[in-house]
Amino acid sequence: MMDAVLQDAHVLFLGMILLFFSGVFMHYSNRIFNLDFISIPSIWYFAYAAVIFIPSFWTFYGRSGVYRYYYIYALMSPLATIPLGILLVNVLRKYTPEEIKQYHASAIEDQPKNFMRLMNYALLFIIGTALFCSWCMEQKNSIPLLYLFTHPDKTEDFMMLREYSFKLLDSPLRYFYHLTRDFVFPLLMLVASANYYYSRSRIWLIFLISSVLIGFFYAAANTAKSPVFTLIFLLLLNFYILRRGRLSWWKVMVAVVVWLSFPILVMMSAQGQLDWPSFQYAFQFMMERIFVAPSSILYYGFEIIPEHFPFQMGRLTGALAPLFGKQPSDLGAYAAWYITGEDYGTTSVSGAFVTELFGDFGFLGVIFGGILVGMAMQWIHISIIRKPKTLFAIVTYVLFIYFFSTLTYLQIAGALILSGAPILWLLYKTKLLG
Repeated sequence: MMDAVLQDAHVLFLGMILLFFSGVFMHYSNRIFNLDFISIPSIWYFAYAAVIFIPSFWTFYGRSGVYRYYYIYALMSPLATIPLGILLVNVLRKYTPEEIKQYHASAIEDQPKNFMRLMNYALLFIIGTALFCSWCMEQKNSIPLLYLFTHPDKTEDFMMLREYSFKLLDSPLRYFYHLTRDFVFPLLMLVASANYYYSRSRIWLIFLISSVLIGFFYAAANTAKSPVFTLIFLLLLNFYILRRGRLSWWKVMVAVVVWLSFPILVMMSAQGQLDWPSFQYAFQFMMERIFVAPSSILYYGFEIIPEHFPFQMGRLTGALAPLFGKQPSDLGAYAAWYITGEDYGTTSVSGAFVTELFGDFGFLGVIFGGILVGMAMQWIHISIIRKPKTLFAIVTYVLFIYFFSTLTYLQIAGALILSGAPILWLLYKTKLLG
């Protein structure tokens, strides 16, 4: 490994220089290193640097051949192209970094009680709960989380239930089940928590407790790690912004412990052992899953295309493929087979937006796509902070922080369309929930 590092030291040097100047520009334009003023660009920058960019050098130096250069230079490009997109929007909209400081320092706009908004929330809560109950009934009394704790010795049966609970579920409502788990209940929890924090109203406390209980159970039901991670992250971020960056470190540490405890406990239970070696294994696995796997798995996208598949010319954009006159590609399933050897069609792997853009249009796609993503990120950021600081505006901002951060492991359509982002924007503009 050390010989490889010395031989390609210029790549590491170029990457660190780019990371430094990208950070300087992002701080100059959005004050990303001032943790009192968390923003959409700042969370994206830290998430991308920690989860994708820095670990990518481990993958780069662990590989040989020309594809690793495609890989590392493509992953470097967002550190230049996204700040460039941000700069273009700043110029077009005459934005200054002082605006984010003023927004976070400003008081929340006083909102009189509104019966219709409360009814709209209640209606959304009923719809979400109905879809959750429908999903439970489709599991035929075999919810994976409950099965794991009641049948700890039947690992193979548990894994099969887990696969069929969402990924392979044969139901016309499958997408809506995903949307309810990953968007509707997080939205309900954030709206209820923000309103209760502001008003201390009993009705909002009831909605908060109800949405938290159902939301967390639904997120944990098939024992996937990400949904529970997401809920804790969103609630913590919501309170952080509501309190204008004043959140004690011990509360943050407690949240982090809770954040990691669920997946570790699930892994230990799946192994049927609750001892120290099992904990060490589960903890190491989680750290690798968070900081190593996301970047390392992206490498295969640059090896498969164009070596095994031609450039897809828009097919990898998924829901956006019809805009290019194409049908969505099933390359994700092939990539999973290529990596793991599992049967084609039964599994798939997610690819970050960089891999998607490269697989569709090569380096031109990576460059121009990165600029467009940066422009979209900054445009939404400015559009929200220049409007009145209402409770729902804060919730909207928190969710868009999350949506853009998922570009580290999701395609553009998955992160910004199928995630529920257009629905959220519509709710924000129509003020149906605040």
